[in-house]
Amino acid sequence: MPVRKVFEEKPVGKEVALRGWVYRVRVQKNHVFVVLRDSTGIIQVVVEDTNPAFDEAEKASIESSVEVRGLVKEDPRAPGGLEVRANDFKIISLAEPFPITKDASREFLLDVRHLWVRSRRMNAILKVRHEVFQCIHEFFTERSFVEVQAPMFITAAVEGGATLFTVDYFGRKDIYLTQSAQFYLEALIYSLERVYTIAPSFRAEKSRTRRHLTEFWHAEAEVAWYRLNDVLKLEEDLISYIVDKVL
Repeated sequence: MPVRKVFEEKPVGKEVALRGWVYRVRVQKNHVFVVLRDSTGIIQVVVEDTNPAFDEAEKASIESSVEVRGLVKEDPRAPGGLEVRANDFKIISLAEPFPITKDASREFLLDVRHLWVRSRRMNAILKVRHEVFQCIHEFFTERSFVEVQAPMFITAAVEGGATLFTVDYFGRKDIYLTQSAQFYLEALIYSLERVYTIAPSFRAEKSRTRRHLTEFWHAEAEVAWYRLNDVLKLEEDLISYIVDKVL
């Protein structure tokens, strides 16, 4: 059962089975408190010393993969007011010492990005990103746009030529990473009239800040017969749609 479903259904007094990873662990003389996480949330699991699985729970380290079976109980001290009193606690894979601490630097977090994406912060960011992409698709689909895909390799600049990333394409020197799907979308409006794409774009623009991206995801659209005011209205409606849905 996903953790979120436990809080939605509140099956107090009933047994549930959970799978996830150890988010936090605290070992006391008579209890082991494990905060279990999955993609949907976190929940506290309590293993008592009278439980045969107590020794197993004591060994659990942060990010270990575990399976838990136990009774749901109400406890205002637990995150969300519910906890699981474990009848069974099984370590599927014991994790090595987790290297990320609360005072880790930004540079270190980038070096261990594959671990940092497990954090609740990154979990939330990725879910918001997913919702934004979903909203863009819904917005254009509701307005009869057709989604298309354009090549990532191009032979001509859409904007300034100085911002192109050159690719060694089997000896050819005139191949670049795309800056935009604009040329392809403009060609397609004579067939499909309303087209859009969401795809990565690349700009070889040097920057002294961390926030300037040379690679980013780009939502673009082209429409036949539209004038400037029509384009502005479409852009405003798209932003409003995303904000209303996500917030």
